[in-house]
Amino acid sequence: MRTVTGIGALIAAVLVLAPLTGIAKGQGQGRGADQPRDRAQVERGQSDFDRDRMRDRDRIENPSQDRDRDRDRTHAPDSAKLGDQGIYGNELMSVQERNQYREQLRLVESDSEQRTRFLAQHQEKMQVRAKQHDANLDDKAKGKKAE
Repeated sequence: MRTVTGIGALIAAVLVLAPLTGIAKGQGQGRGADQPRDRAQVERGQSDFDRDRMRDRDRIENPSQDRDRDRDRTHAPDSAKLGDQGIYGNELMSVQERNQYREQLRLVESDSEQRTRFLAQHQEKMQVRAKQHDANLDDKAKGKKAE
């Protein structure tokens, strides 16, 4: 009976002292190893809050900037609206030829001399093709810049 009472007292002592050792190490009150991580999370949250606050202030002070940003996001550039209409003789070209044309134009667009030469060669090629197919290419398209 004494053994059972001794073991019970020992278990009770362990149960009482275990939480006290955690408090003594600082774990029970939010101190110790968890503290730097918590501080980093708080600081990160604070920087997010500051960034959002500054963004809101800018939106209030300069609403035109938001309108410009929204317009840029929702409207495609004018050249994208042209599609195949910007390519001289597009009605005589296959989809593969139009894609190849766009790729070649993209490669020479930085050099205006090469670009002009490429566009002239393309125009001649389309005029020859139009004669072969008895098609009439619109003269207005000759003056257009191809996109």
